[in-house]
Amino acid sequence: MLNGHGDDGYLYQTPIVANFSSNVFYNGFPDSLKHHLVTVLTSVKSYPEVDAKRLTNLLASTHAVVTDQLIVTNGATEAFYLIAHVFRGKSATIVIPAFAEYEDACNANDIQLEFLHWDNLHSVSRLTTDLFFICNPNNPTGAVMEQDLLQEWILVNPQTTFILDEAYIDFTHSIHSCLHFTQTYRNVIVVRSMTKAYSIPGLRLGYLVSDSALVKQILSIKMPWSVNSLASEAGLFILNHKENFILPLDEILSETKQLQDELAILPGIEITPSHTNFFLCRTGRETSALLKSYLIQQHGLLIRDASNFRSLTPQHFRIASQGENKNKLLINALKQWLDSGK
Repeated sequence: MLNGHGDDGYLYQTPIVANFSSNVFYNGFPDSLKHHLVTVLTSVKSYPEVDAKRLTNLLASTHAVVTDQLIVTNGATEAFYLIAHVFRGKSATIVIPAFAEYEDACNANDIQLEFLHWDNLHSVSRLTTDLFFICNPNNPTGAVMEQDLLQEWILVNPQTTFILDEAYIDFTHSIHSCLHFTQTYRNVIVVRSMTKAYSIPGLRLGYLVSDSALVKQILSIKMPWSVNSLASEAGLFILNHKENFILPLDEILSETKQLQDELAILPGIEITPSHTNFFLCRTGRETSALLKSYLIQQHGLLIRDASNFRSLTPQHFRIASQGENKNKLLINALKQWLDSGK
């Protein structure tokens, strides 16, 4: 397990005024869901369903797949560890920079690793590894890969199983989900998260969709009761009340673009364009760790030190838009930091 994920405000004594380190939607936990979870709280007195069957059935119906193609997991992270366990001792390519748990899961299962930088994706067609991990949209950059290229890789490399992490697919207009690939290709696993758009990361809820034979293999090594009762209830409520959980994506992306534009004109801050609600920045002098410490201590603002993403530098940090008012707090804080010469 990597020490240094985002959203680590619990490590600090200073109250967090605004959390820019987490790329979870800042306003996605409505009162209706809160009230529902209170009403079903007594469910924790009993064991949850062994395999989250009700939620599995509802998700399968939502995505128009059969139930034996889908597994509900304890966050998307459990899915990556299950996949790595099934392919123990094999080989994998990870597109970087990337969520560290791909690498951690592979290392825990003696999988030999190769790394391919996102910028070099168009120069590769033939793969030599058993697995291929890609986050699309990418975390931490917010870059996207077009479906045509992914489909070409899948067709040309039937020997490779493609793990398509779509944890942030709800946060972009630039691409659509590749879930339909699982109905045509046996070498595709799509991993989704329910925690990002619906602001429930503490409940840990995700799922994977793939060929039924591969899903059967994964289920054979999955721990029972890995999805708790409240997480299942939250997932069921969200899917049964979709009208209450429509992501205001145009507004989110507009706020993000405005934040990017205002930060881009600050001397000493370099912005990487993004297709999502989060994006990478780079300081021109001090490390992101020092900047993070300053923002926490002086302003109560939390950013994601991105220096521990493979291929990034000690000057990289990631931020996610937190709405216009809180975004202004960050802009002003960064201006003060730059003016101070720290």
